[in-house]
Amino acid sequence: MIAAILLALNLAQLWRDTNSHAANAHGMKAYDRKQYAAAVAAFAKANGIAPSAKRAFNLGTAQIAAGDRERGSSTLSASMGDARLRADALFNRGNSALESKAWDSAIRDYSDTLRLHPNDRAAKRNLEIALVRKNAARQQSGGGGFQSPQKGSSPKPQESQRQPVPSEQQQNPDEALLRSVQQQEQEELSRMHRGRGERVHVGW
Repeated sequence: MIAAILLALNLAQLWRDTNSHAANAHGMKAYDRKQYAAAVAAFAKANGIAPSAKRAFNLGTAQIAAGDRERGSSTLSASMGDARLRADALFNRGNSALESKAWDSAIRDYSDTLRLHPNDRAAKRNLEIALVRKNAARQQSGGGGFQSPQKGSSPKPQESQRQPVPSEQQQNPDEALLRSVQQQEQEELSRMHRGRGERVHVGW
């Protein structure tokens, strides 16, 4: 009896995993083809079957691309608990705010993106654009501020969206293995340097 219950639970989990991965794959294909409404439907199905931060990121990104910026921004917030997705989620949410002329929100999200990834050139560029547009809007409303750019010279955002992420089964296993080996080598070097009393400096 217990074995039958365990088997049923395992089959239910396998069904959920298989269907959520399939729905995510459909969403990726639709997004790549710029069929954003279809991507939203597929990502919503995947997230409904087996919710995760990655699926929330994909759904929110597709919702923004489909023009549903408010809902997309809210959905992206649900993905920010995953540190690997936080910067990209902030960037996409910033783009949504920039398109909606919510300058303060865009500035905040791009600034937070740069705190996580200081060398992110697209976030730097879009932050500059948000600041210029905010000051131009303030000047037009009589609030003063910086000189607005001349008509017709409004800069364009660097990137429109960070792409959805594939599910775990779609990732290249060779890349994952390479990253794992590189991380182990870095940890070993760190241990060796600490053993010699040397300071370890990673990155810039």
